[in-house]
Amino acid sequence: MKRFLHLSSIAPCLLPIIIDSLGFGLVYPILTAIFNSPTGSQLVGSTSEHLHAFYLGLAYMLFPFCMLFGASFFGDLSDNLGRKKVIGLCMIGMVLSFLIMALGISILSLSLFLIGRGLTGLMAGSQPIAQAAIADLSTPKTKAFNMSIMTFTLSVGIVIGPLMGGFFSDPYLVKGFGFWTPFVAAALLSLIAFFWIFFGFKETFNVKEKKKLQLLRPLLIFKEGFEKKTVRYLILLFACNQVGFGIFFQTILIQINQDFHYSRLLLGIFNGWIGLGFAIGLLFLIPYTLKKWKVETVGVLTLTGTGLFELLSGANYNAPFTWALALVVAMADIVAYTMIMTIFSNAADKNSQGWIMGIFGAVVAISFALAGFSTNLLELTGTHGLIALGGGLQLISAFLLWHFIRQHPNYAEHGESGASAQA
Repeated sequence: MKRFLHLSSIAPCLLPIIIDSLGFGLVYPILTAIFNSPTGSQLVGSTSEHLHAFYLGLAYMLFPFCMLFGASFFGDLSDNLGRKKVIGLCMIGMVLSFLIMALGISILSLSLFLIGRGLTGLMAGSQPIAQAAIADLSTPKTKAFNMSIMTFTLSVGIVIGPLMGGFFSDPYLVKGFGFWTPFVAAALLSLIAFFWIFFGFKETFNVKEKKKLQLLRPLLIFKEGFEKKTVRYLILLFACNQVGFGIFFQTILIQINQDFHYSRLLLGIFNGWIGLGFAIGLLFLIPYTLKKWKVETVGVLTLTGTGLFELLSGANYNAPFTWALALVVAMADIVAYTMIMTIFSNAADKNSQGWIMGIFGAVVAISFALAGFSTNLLELTGTHGLIALGGGLQLISAFLLWHFIRQHPNYAEHGESGASAQA
């Protein structure tokens, strides 16, 4: 019974988590379609493929780059003002950000569109705050259940975001729909989330002392991580994994758009298909593999699998095989991601978990920002070559993790103490 009481208490937090996922996933199929259409030429003001690739990469990059600072800042702000006020602030910020993007497309203003894209990343601070709110409400017995609900909610957002983007932007489905309509729909959903938080969510956190707010704190945490040899090594291997997957995630949409001329709806469905792979990996593959192998072994195997399947994707020109490979890549990568997150957690003691998870999140954001700039290599490598490059980075990550295990054979049992001699 208590589980359901906790679920009803955290339910208003779940929609903002979905909206954060929408801000990331909804845009990818739309961006791909925009910058490969006449609208893209009008928006950029040029038919140059190089300029299209540059601005596409910039649009990809802005969200994770701004989220790097926004998530940390608003997380600290929630410790000063409370969870409810700051989640509500983030939702109002999302409403304005999505509307700015819609206006930018409507009046063909690239500057407005990019400003809106950056603001969605900056305001996407709901996830860590909602996670903190769930932790506030949880008991030791219900915490795992409540956190699993949050993880599942993230998967839902990753799946429905691209579907929503594809559906609401396709004029062949509903007359009057265009590239701007998904952003208006997302703004309305954000407004609903704001009112649900305002009227349906009870504050979970009692402010006891004010934290000093530092917008650049993620970079400071990142710098601290580099000062420890073990953490520095883990940052390198995780960055290879995340840049490798980021390249695949954004470039596969460009590839299928060019090779198979998919509609906006099909691009959205394909991106949702990748989200489904995440959900399968989280719900089924992780429990199965951990029954058979240690965390580090599962990490090496899934990183290797992700790299090999990305290489196959780079060499593939068959549509059904593309769908099959994308699903397997997503399943393997989300397992590898979870295993590396566990290894990161083991690199710090119980009192430093916030610090090490802050580094982990910073690596994700910076890596996806770097992956965004990889579109500038398209003229040199083409989509197939760029995806293969991502696969190569995954294999490097697998090798680095294998080497790490060889250097620290007791790491799985002892965590930081097992590697402390090298830290």
